Amino acid sequence: MAPARPSSQDRLTGDVARAVASWLAFVLALGLAGVALAAARGAGASGAVLDAVPAVVVLLVTVPLVLMAHGRARWPSVLALRTPVLALAGAAVGLTAAGLVLLADHLAGGAAGFTVTGVDGWLLVRWLVVTLLLAAALEAVPEELALRGGVFGGLRGHLPGWLAGLVTTAAFVLAPAAAIWATAQLGEWFGVAVPPATFAPGGQDPVAYAVLLASFGVVLLLVRAVVGSVWACVGYHLAFLVVNRLLLGDPAVTGLALRTGEGAELLVMAYLALTAAVLGVVVVRRRGGRR
Repeated sequence: MAPARPSSQDRLTGDVARAVASWLAFVLALGLAGVALAAARGAGASGAVLDAVPAVVVLLVTVPLVLMAHGRARWPSVLALRTPVLALAGAAVGLTAAGLVLLADHLAGGAAGFTVTGVDGWLLVRWLVVTLLLAAALEAVPEELALRGGVFGGLRGHLPGWLAGLVTTAAFVLAPAAAIWATAQLGEWFGVAVPPATFAPGGQDPVAYAVLLASFGVVLLLVRAVVGSVWACVGYHLAFLVVNRLLLGDPAVTGLALRTGEGAELLVMAYLALTAAVLGVVVVRRRGGRR
């Protein structure tokens, strides 16, 4: 006798459980990374080693747990792990949007608009290589696999796309706060003194940071919807981080001195809005063509 096929309720329960497991894997990884960073700092580590510790922990915890939760057969479909080269397409979308906004800022502001005021070529190249490696391991790969892959992919077969996207975006915004709690609990369990954490890094306003996360999360979902691969989300994520850190970073660290006419924070929101508008039009046109 052939085994009974799972009911729709069983499939829903399983997919929701895998989506939740994906989010929990990422939060657990962030919590462990916070404890590992505090322990490394307490042991006297500094510089590149201190930067690498949380990145390695998040990558090595999140990726295997999410992949195991979904099973190999679901990697291409649910997790959208298709065609890694599409990461270049995602990066191109992000860099093009940022470039257009910066060009507009330059033209609108004239001599007071966006301008490159100094370049240290060797320092810039070194910074780009290190930043891309660390950002891919700490943020882009694990976040996209867990959230735009595991959470969204697990829910979209049972919920309308907009609702699955809303839940995924909420999970993205809540992840930092959950990670703070996880770090505190794990630090207590392991006997490691962890420094007080904040929801928003660098003293940013928590509300503004939450709005930025939500906007970024929506854009990443649109990237997945249009390109059809989580690798494109990884590419866009990396482009976004690199551009932001160049705009907001210290030229002595990045090797690139910039001036912006309207303020870097406004420019960041502007190129997120431009990306969302263009990709949103593509999604709407595609849906219209199917009718």
